Order: sequence, then C-alpha cells, then structure tokens
Amino acid sequence: MIGGSLARRYARALLDIGQEEKQLRRILDEVEGFSGMISGTPALHEMLFAAEANRRDKGEWLDAAVTKLGFLATTKNFLLLLVDKKRLEVLPQIIVELRRMIEELEGVERVEVTSSSALSPAQRDQLSAAVAAKTGKKIELEEKVDPAVLGGMIVKVGSTVYDGSVRTQILQIRENLQKG
Repeated sequence: MIGGSLARRYARALLDIGQEEKQLRRILDEVEGFSGMISGTPALHEMLFAAEANRRDKGEWLDAAVTKLGFLATTKNFLLLLVDKKRLEVLPQIIVELRRMIEELEGVERVEVTSSSALSPAQRDQLSAAVAAKTGKKIELEEKVDPAVLGGMIVKVGSTVYDGSVRTQILQIRENLQKG
C-alpha cells in the first residue's frame, strides 16, 4: 500500500523530531486537532483540497491559522510541508501511524472491548489489570457498545480476539445441535 508506507515515513520523521524536542504528545495532539478542524469545517476542507487554489495561498492561510492557534513551529512546518507536497490527504493515515509509534515507545497497548452495555468503572479496572498482567503493558481501553453482543464481551488485543459474548456462545450451541 503506497499510502501506508508514505504515511509511515512521514510519521517516523515527525516522531524523530518530536523525540528530539521532547514534544511528541503535543505534536500528536496538534496534528489531530488540525485534522479534526479540516473534517469538521467543510469550507476549510474545500479550500485546502481545492485544485484551483495554489499552494502558496493554501500555505499562507495554514500558516496564519496554526500560528493563531499557538501550534509548535515543528507542527506548523510539518503541515506546511504536507500542503506544499500535496500530501494533506495522507494526514489521517499519518496520525494513525504516529499514534501507534508513540504508544509502542511508551509501552501502551490499545485494547478494543465490545459489550452489550457500558462497562462499570470496576469492570474497566478489572479488565485493564488482567490485560496488563498478560501483556506487561499499560492498557488504553477503547469501549464500544453493541446490543447484538447480548452479554459478555469481545476483547481485541492487537490481532488476538477473545470472544466471550453470549451471542457467540449461542451460535456455537446451535452449530453443535445441528451437527448432532
């Protein structure tokens, strides 16, 4: 995937600079904030991605906007580079890669948990502790609620899925009854 390798290269460069400046999390927050502004403001999106607008005008507008927002020079220069190279459309992928790289450096494991209703704080703490003990990493839970799960939960750690949902158990019982 060309976009993926390109995003990794840009993210790696931003990671290296952020490490040197000891501003990794702030840079990530700023590029995420800018990306959110683009997707949440149709006029801004149209202006930055319009083929008829020239790079200089886009760059001047971007420079003024991020300076007003108090972005670091590193973040501003990075965003200007993306505009200049016509790579702004890769920004969401760059953010995903940069977040993954930072979390890897910090020893954080992002865990996706899907349950039929929101987890209680005690359940969240217990699940985090269990996964942390198994992985040896700090856990960042991403909760999703899906009533179709019926009960129990589905936990995704990296590429491993632990499916303890009632729905899956019912489906397995049904399969066993049909076989028997």
